[in-house]
Amino acid sequence: MSSDLVVPVVVLRNVRPHPNADLVELCDVLGYQMCILKGKHKDDDVCVYFPADTLLPSEVADGFGVRSYLKGKDHDRVGRIRIRGEPSFGLVVSIPAGERWVVGQNVAEFFGCKKYEPPLRYVSGDQAVYDADVDPFFEGYVDVQNGRIFTSVLTSGDEVVVTEKLHGTNSRVGVIGSLFCAGSRTVRKRPVDEHESSIYWFPFTLKGTKEMLLEIQKERSAKSVILFGEIVGVQSLMYGYNKGKLGYRAFDLVVDGKYLDYFDFIGCCSRFGVESVPLLFRGMFSLQDVLKLADGDSMILGAKHLREGVVVRPVKERCDGVIGRVILKFVSVEYDLSKHKDKDTTDV
Repeated sequence: MSSDLVVPVVVLRNVRPHPNADLVELCDVLGYQMCILKGKHKDDDVCVYFPADTLLPSEVADGFGVRSYLKGKDHDRVGRIRIRGEPSFGLVVSIPAGERWVVGQNVAEFFGCKKYEPPLRYVSGDQAVYDADVDPFFEGYVDVQNGRIFTSVLTSGDEVVVTEKLHGTNSRVGVIGSLFCAGSRTVRKRPVDEHESSIYWFPFTLKGTKEMLLEIQKERSAKSVILFGEIVGVQSLMYGYNKGKLGYRAFDLVVDGKYLDYFDFIGCCSRFGVESVPLLFRGMFSLQDVLKLADGDSMILGAKHLREGVVVRPVKERCDGVIGRVILKFVSVEYDLSKHKDKDTTDV
C-alpha cells in the first residue's frame, strides 16, 4: 500500500474536561488526543478526522471556518499544537449534512485533500545508471503506516517487538548477484572511488556489513540480499554523532524479496557484529503500552535527546489486507510537537 493520505470517519471516545481551559474539552480519536470546543461533541459521536499534515483546499477550510487555525504560508495545513498544556493532533469536524458515511471510511478524496510532505533533500549527480539485471531486485523499503491511524491492524493476541524509530536518512545496501549496491529510499547510488565519499555507501565501511550480505547470500542460495537501516547524524537529532561523524543502525533484512522474521534478522546481525536499532519491548500488543513507549529518551548510547518514536511489528512476518506488510510507526508526542519536526526533510 502507498502512503496516500487517510482522512477517516471516526468515533470520538472519552470526551472529558480540559484541566486548564474552560472553553475546550479533550477526547480520544484513534491513537491521538484531540482538543475540541466544549459542548460541541459527546462520546460516540461519529465525525471526520483530518490528521496533522493534511492539506485542505481553500473552500474546505473556509467552509469549516478553520482557515485562521491552519499552518503554512497559504493557511492550508492541519497542524499539531498544545492548548493550555494539552497536545492536540489534527482537526475533528462533523460529517457534512446528507452524507451517510461509515466508521473507518476514508473520505480524503471527497474533500480533495492532499498530504504535506517535508522538503526533498537532493544529492545531485550520484544516481547510478539503470541496470535491468540489478535495479528490479534492489527494492526500496516498504511504506510504514501510522499506527495511531491504523489502530485495528494489531490486536492483543499479537506477539510483537517494539524498536526505537531513529531520525536520520533511510539506507539500503545489498548484494545483487555479484554486485554491491547502495541507495537511498528510491535511488540507487553510483559507486564511489577512493577520492569520494557518500553517506549511502557509509554502511559498507562498517565491520561485518559486506561479510553478512555475502554469507547470507551464500547460505540461502539467494540472488539478492538487502540490508535496510538508518544513517544518523544527518538531521536535527544527532545521537551523539557530531562534527561530521555518522552512525548507522540496521532494522530489516530482505532475502530474494522476502523480509526475515525479526529474530532471524537479529541473529544475522549478531553473528557479524552489525548494530541494529534498539529493542524496547517484546510481548503481547497493547496500544496503550505502545503509546507510552513512543515517548522517552533515545536508547542510542551517546544520544542526549528524545526519541522520535517507535516501530512495531509482529514477531512473525505477516500481511494485512489493507496496509500490506504489518509494520507500524508511532511517532512520539514530544517529537511531533518539537522544533525538530519542522526541520524534517525527505530523501528521494
